[in-house]
Amino acid sequence: MRKEPLISVIIPSYNYEAYIGQAAESAAAQSYPELELVIVDDCSKDASFALISALAEQERIKERFSGRIIVRRNERNLGAHETINRAAGLAHGEYLAILNADDLFESNRFSVMLEEMRRKGAMWGFSRVRCIGADGKPLETEQAQAFERIQEKLSGKRHTALAAVAENIGISTGNLLFSRQLYEGIGGFKNYKYVHDYDFFLRACLYDEPAFTAETAYLYRLHGENSFLSLHEEGVRENRVVWLEFYRAVQRGEVANRVILENPAYLQEFYEAVCAEGSKKRTLWKLARNPLLRAGLKLVKAKYRME
Repeated sequence: MRKEPLISVIIPSYNYEAYIGQAAESAAAQSYPELELVIVDDCSKDASFALISALAEQERIKERFSGRIIVRRNERNLGAHETINRAAGLAHGEYLAILNADDLFESNRFSVMLEEMRRKGAMWGFSRVRCIGADGKPLETEQAQAFERIQEKLSGKRHTALAAVAENIGISTGNLLFSRQLYEGIGGFKNYKYVHDYDFFLRACLYDEPAFTAETAYLYRLHGENSFLSLHEEGVRENRVVWLEFYRAVQRGEVANRVILENPAYLQEFYEAVCAEGSKKRTLWKLARNPLLRAGLKLVKAKYRME
């Protein structure tokens, strides 16, 4: 009988005492058997760490994860990207999955996703997203529907990166399941406050073609405190840097994804996808070729520690 690979569920925790218990319970409720739970608290100011510690000591939780539970607390606030990278370094799984402390998994998530990844020979995958409210119930607001419609961009695209040239169709770090090989191959998460998930998604797209499935969902909670709701000048700046870096990587041929490479004219394919997103994205594509702008970009990244 085939032994299933270990999946490490990483929960980066920061000030979500109202939700983190539910998040951990949704990981425990997975139909997939071989799981490890890794929770790293990023110096929460509320009772999150106490709740996590108490949960990890419950016998039913220990039994569910076969004793494979790691709980740590950062000595100082490091931010989401570094907390996730630290947790990945502590984890033992062949595969890694991130669960944001305010979100939930559907119970069939890993069974469905891993099977689809095997079928497609993919190192990573993501699923559809369904929005829920603060009470955990499905959300039907205009904002929720707009979020869910983002993934419609996948329709008709030859490969995933063409759908992601202007928007994060993965929606969240929590919607990703990826092999340690992919994580190490692209160098983990970079120092972006708002778009570390999008940057990771884009770099992963150039490394390997993901498996998308609509047979399970990531339950993304909208509750008025999500980080994207406070997106301001810093977030806009980060997005521009990520687009410029991604466009330049494509232009330089820094592509390992075999599906992308099946088309010898993939560069033109990318250019057309970018142009379809409007004049601002087309301008960024052209700027990415400019040596002077690239030199300036290095200075911006150094100034704002975007690495």
